Amino acid sequence: MTPRSPRHSRGFTLVELMVVLFVIGLAGAAVAMTAPGRDPLREQADRFAVRLALARDEAILGARTIEVTVTSQGYGFSRRQFEGWQALGEPPFANVLWEDDVGARLPREDARLRFHFDPTGAALPQALRLEREGGVMTVEVDAAGQVQVHAANR
Repeated sequence: MTPRSPRHSRGFTLVELMVVLFVIGLAGAAVAMTAPGRDPLREQADRFAVRLALARDEAILGARTIEVTVTSQGYGFSRRQFEGWQALGEPPFANVLWEDDVGARLPREDARLRFHFDPTGAALPQALRLEREGGVMTVEVDAAGQVQVHAANR
């Protein structure tokens, strides 16, 4: 039995690999084109809800009350210390500005809405309406500190 020469070794040729990559690229483009469009309002509401849930978890793990203050421009996080409130500035608790023309619906222009999570994770029930180009999303926190996002009717 004679050994095989390197020219007859098994494997894929460069052309075969390029065809496979081309087909994968076409499939990926088809999926991307049929996927629903980006919804900045939904993204902002979901991002805010996730950060509220992180604030609740931080309150429980750190055994300190966490406050999330919402204004018409954005929101920020603070932790209750013995001497008062300490602003949290490190990610994921850095201050956030609303993006893509998303605005918080507050009672007055200069109003602030505050979400408080105590060391047990409980909270005062609170809801925030976010609006963008006629669309409305509501982010709600219940008494147990659970956060939910709903598409609101005008």
